[in-house]
Amino acid sequence: MKDVEAKDAGAKGGAAEAAPVTVSAVIPTRNRPHLVLNAVESVRAQTVTDLEIVVVVDGPDPATVTALEAVEDRRLRIVQNPRSLGPAGARNAGVQAALGEWIAFLDDDDSWAPEKLERQLAAAKASGAKLPVVSCSTSVSIGERRYVWPQRRPEPGEPISDYLIDRRSPLSRPGYLATPTIMVPRALALAVPMPDYRHFEDWGWLFRALDQPGAELVFVDEPLCFVEIDEGRASLHSVDDWRQAFEWARTHRPLMTGNAYAAFLMTKVVGMARREGDWNAVRRLLAEATRAGDPKMRHYLMFFGTCVVPPSFHRRVRAATHSDAATA
Repeated sequence: MKDVEAKDAGAKGGAAEAAPVTVSAVIPTRNRPHLVLNAVESVRAQTVTDLEIVVVVDGPDPATVTALEAVEDRRLRIVQNPRSLGPAGARNAGVQAALGEWIAFLDDDDSWAPEKLERQLAAAKASGAKLPVVSCSTSVSIGERRYVWPQRRPEPGEPISDYLIDRRSPLSRPGYLATPTIMVPRALALAVPMPDYRHFEDWGWLFRALDQPGAELVFVDEPLCFVEIDEGRASLHSVDDWRQAFEWARTHRPLMTGNAYAAFLMTKVVGMARREGDWNAVRRLLAEATRAGDPKMRHYLMFFGTCVVPPSFHRRVRAATHSDAATA
């Protein structure tokens, strides 16, 4: 790879000399050595031992490299990007360098339960799918609050766009498939690289991956992944730029149902435009959802609520729906 330098930590041979393994855990990181070491430890603790840990240091970062080199585990490999490629590019670099039959993605500030890979490998085998895209429930921490997401598992044959985007009622949550839960065959990860979007890159990747012949979503209904959400740190999904979100939706329209397309525009994108005070955009988005989507009555009700209900009430509703999934 032109922009990637691969290096083994704790082993004399390079990546080309290593033997294949069952699973490659791919962890992108930059300037957060204290966090990535926790992620690495959760992979080292897996009950599946036939694995490698590919940590992609995304750009010059001597402190993280030094911290990783101190880990005494021959399964750990460090991929150093001479320049930052961003989260998607870093994950793709890890996939390119990986030796595993399977790729399991993990973020540097998240972790796995020890049996995560074992449960997912068993589910993939039992599914009989040619290209299983394996996910699981997630234990989510937001400050002192703890939740288990998603509230419901995907139904057989349910379009992935409907599951991730559409709410069945104004008070329910849509589905949730976090990137650190995903395990896929390396062949699929190579065929469908992570897209470099500012908005919704994980959804875009799932749409494309599950559109491949033989691809099938397999879900393990156990909270095997632990995700920390920092309310003080903006995420890609929280950026209020309705124009970019609208462009993302139009680009992915062929991979979305009319139901999901309308739901996305009439709730999420309209909410962004409303917060910007752009009422012309609100009217434009409603017209587009009606013309190119398949809106239901609940979408019109949520559109109306998004436009007229104060944001503070929306926050209280979100807190209430979160608490429905709270763990003890």
